[in-house]
Amino acid sequence: MEYGIFVHDVAPLPRDPRAVCAASWREILPPGTLRAIYFGSEFCEFLLPDAVQVARYCVHARDAGVEAVLMTPVATPNGLVRIKKLLSNLTAAGDTPAIVFNDWGVASLLRESFPALERRAGRLINRGIRDPRLMEKEPLSNNSGERGKRLRTMLAGFGVSALETDPDLEGGFLGDGCEGMQRVLYLPYAFAASSRNCLIKADSALTIDECFTKGLNSPCSGLCRGESHRIDRSDTDLPLWRAGNTVFFEVPKSRAEVYLAQADRIVIYERPTP
Repeated sequence: MEYGIFVHDVAPLPRDPRAVCAASWREILPPGTLRAIYFGSEFCEFLLPDAVQVARYCVHARDAGVEAVLMTPVATPNGLVRIKKLLSNLTAAGDTPAIVFNDWGVASLLRESFPALERRAGRLINRGIRDPRLMEKEPLSNNSGERGKRLRTMLAGFGVSALETDPDLEGGFLGDGCEGMQRVLYLPYAFAASSRNCLIKADSALTIDECFTKGLNSPCSGLCRGESHRIDRSDTDLPLWRAGNTVFFEVPKSRAEVYLAQADRIVIYERPTP
């Protein structure tokens, strides 16, 4: 097994990539070698690093002898302009990280304007259900891998090199690898819900009355960067967190084990992050 880890800053990388997660997870994860560092944002275009920051991660990856993988989010038209400018600056400077796309507009942008950059399909491309209330109750699926076959075939035809996901309720999304794409699993946090409307940003408005009338349209100050907050709900025992515009939960290990058998790479997150 090979590993990637999501990093929040330029810091020494662990000898064993499993060291970034809790001991209870290390018990079920197979041994393997760190092959990549992931950075960027999957869920919020305002949290994308700039070209200088991405260049630092690329240098860090080269120095460590691993791949650099930039994650990009669901994007508005303005977000697409921002991403295009970022990638233009990177390639002009000679930096060529692999790009994880979570938006079909970004996928088209990569294909049309940056064909030399490696394209990897992110977990938001998998539209499977990730309801934490069902994750702990529904029986495990014995999916044969037929689910998602047409999507995998299409992505492979687009020149996508990897299919990346977190565990969902149905299983089988990663398939058997016959399409030639690397199969990548994200652990231990799956996203339950995400929105373009960020409650963290709304809450930063001047008054409670302005929270939703003005707060959702206010500029983003990045208050959620690197932060997550536990959520308690009466309808699930699974641990949940809000991080920016996204709610995450810790995947039940029994669900993770179903997907582990299909994975070529595991990407580990130290904590939930948008």
